[in-house]
Amino acid sequence: MHAFGHIEIPTTNLENAKKFFGAVFGWTFSYIPEIDYTLLHTGKHPNGGFEIVKRLPKKGQVSIYIETGDIDSTLKAVRKARGKVLMKKTPVGTMGSRARFATPEGVEFCLWQPAPRMV
Repeated sequence: MHAFGHIEIPTTNLENAKKFFGAVFGWTFSYIPEIDYTLLHTGKHPNGGFEIVKRLPKKGQVSIYIETGDIDSTLKAVRKARGKVLMKKTPVGTMGSRARFATPEGVEFCLWQPAPRMV
């Protein structure tokens, strides 16, 4: 099976992006001066980085799911960090629940909360 190895997030303002993702998800960041690139560290794989762009893409954004243990509290953190909830927590059969949000710049992501496993 193949897994995501790296996720690149477009941003027009690196400091605002770092502040948002750090506040909502607790991610950390490191700068690689040799390639003028900022990595993001989620604490698990996949990790990723920020692509600095002059304008954010309006179409063709890939849906990236960020796993969370509690969608409701994560959406609350999104709103507190000035993001926007685009889709409330929605069940996906018996597999779990999903939601969709946007960063303050308008970059869209999804949240995934797996259903509790039966032992």
